[in-house]
Amino acid sequence: MLYLAVAPWYRQACLDALHERHPSLRVFTGDRALDPTVRSGVDGLYVRRVTNMALLGRRVLVQVGSVGAAVAAAQTIVDLNPRSITAWTILAVRRASGRRTLVWGHLHARAGAHARSNALRRMMRRLAAGTVLYSYDSAADARRELPSQPVWVAPNSLYLRSQLGPAQGSKPQRSVLYVGRLVPEKRVDLLVEGFALSSLPDARYRLVVVGEGPEAERLRVLAAERGVAASVEFLGSVHDAGELRRLYAQALCSVSPGYAGLAVTQSLGFGVPIVVGSGEPHAPEIELDRFGGVRYFARGDATALARLLESMVRRSADVDAQRLAHPVKEWFSAEAMARGLSDALLDRPMRVGKDGWPDAATSDG
Repeated sequence: MLYLAVAPWYRQACLDALHERHPSLRVFTGDRALDPTVRSGVDGLYVRRVTNMALLGRRVLVQVGSVGAAVAAAQTIVDLNPRSITAWTILAVRRASGRRTLVWGHLHARAGAHARSNALRRMMRRLAAGTVLYSYDSAADARRELPSQPVWVAPNSLYLRSQLGPAQGSKPQRSVLYVGRLVPEKRVDLLVEGFALSSLPDARYRLVVVGEGPEAERLRVLAAERGVAASVEFLGSVHDAGELRRLYAQALCSVSPGYAGLAVTQSLGFGVPIVVGSGEPHAPEIELDRFGGVRYFARGDATALARLLESMVRRSADVDAQRLAHPVKEWFSAEAMARGLSDALLDRPMRVGKDGWPDAATSDG
């Protein structure tokens, strides 16, 4: 059983693949996370909804519904989230009764390895029988923190292997693409500013913004104020993999001006380089920068972003889309994520190479 705060739409492929491996799997999830812009979107006969209650100014989560089933299950995976009172409760009760429980999430808080809440994360891990992480690089740190505890990696993924690969398009690559939530921490306003400062609008390039959120109207106003409204297109949410492939096929590059996460996996998985701000509290998916395709500009500097976008135009012919997409297909597919969770449920040791990443031979497909 998985008892989770939320299961966003991009978990569908992974959970379907996991259910194929474990037909008795049940997934219990609430509707919204403590961040109300993060919502559940998966469905299936194996999915059950519970009620999420955000307390203390949305700093603490309590979930109501099927907690008894989570406590009684042969195995249960809960969020590695110290703000979830329900996860703590399930962990403590199952630990007292000798039932196997795993925690799943990020090893450290977004603030980094020195965040105060990391002590609580270690306490949760000590109550659990093992830890499932989102990133390969964090697995070594997890083993150093608790050497006696097994660790697995379910890499934070979006698509099946068959859906990944260079997005080949018939139209020329004439857009700069943003895909993600329109919230302050993503700093999409910086992208609008940088695009307006660059020479790209005059060269008939477009900025395409995919996503929804509370910043949407302010971004439209900003584009108008900067004189680039005619060159900025707001598409709202797009979840269909085929439509996203089409958008990436027309993109010179994608940009994640604030903290970057799954946007890195998505862009590189379609063979498109991504531009990100240096020094931002990026999610662990930034580990993919070791394979190339990630370009950095000075944090918060719209002029530096503008110059880098212009550089991306000049260097577009040098992009090897196949090379960019290969590591994502190899290590960050939905099948790879499902395999990590399956290995954890089966208590099967994770097979890794010398660098802590799985050998290519262990990947599915």
